[in-house]
Amino acid sequence: MSKINALKEEKEWDEYWTKKKTKSQTIYRGIASFYRQFIIKKTLNHFIEQEFKKGSTLLHAGSGAGQVDEDIVQKYNITALDISKEALKLYKLHNGMKAKIMLASIFNIPVKPETYDGIYNMGVMEHFTKEEDEKILKELRRVLKPNGKIVLFWPPRFGLTVIFLNSIHFILNNVLKRNIRLHPEEISLVKSKKHVNEVLKNSGFKLTKFYFGPKDLFTHCVIVATKP
Repeated sequence: MSKINALKEEKEWDEYWTKKKTKSQTIYRGIASFYRQFIIKKTLNHFIEQEFKKGSTLLHAGSGAGQVDEDIVQKYNITALDISKEALKLYKLHNGMKAKIMLASIFNIPVKPETYDGIYNMGVMEHFTKEEDEKILKELRRVLKPNGKIVLFWPPRFGLTVIFLNSIHFILNNVLKRNIRLHPEEISLVKSKKHVNEVLKNSGFKLTKFYFGPKDLFTHCVIVATKP
């Protein structure tokens, strides 16, 4: 990613985390916060604890506000990376000094190769093109130790929240003509397991687990892959 594009991306995400809340935004963020706290956090805990030993050095690559990390920061050495200063301020608010904070782009992570035992994110990959996703994954591979793992929470086109939010956006914008976008555009939703496997293979990863089910109310495909 060029410096100009990186600055543009940083500005857009800062605006997302600080923009004035309309009534629709307030309702959406309240629901999203509840969902992260009581559904997603438990699912993340399950997969992180299943894949990594306690005390492992993990990178949350695209951490956002960090509500989902409130439990695992107690058990793992977490570094929270995000391109948005505003997101990282919220991360500190939720998690204090229990995790390291890194202001950087996931396209260019300022650490040495083979630094982390594992890397995870959620709600990140769908915001980039297929080519950009492969660049991101290659950078994650660079900073991951041999035999390290990535855990990705990647929404599919057939996920319940995607279907629900698409319906809400249709009503707000096509019916009510409100011109409201509740969250950043999702341009690379998971199409199938084959689609994910292709992206991972092109980036030097081996798919080891693909889950879509009731643990998070059919919201994400949970993808685990290893660096051979």
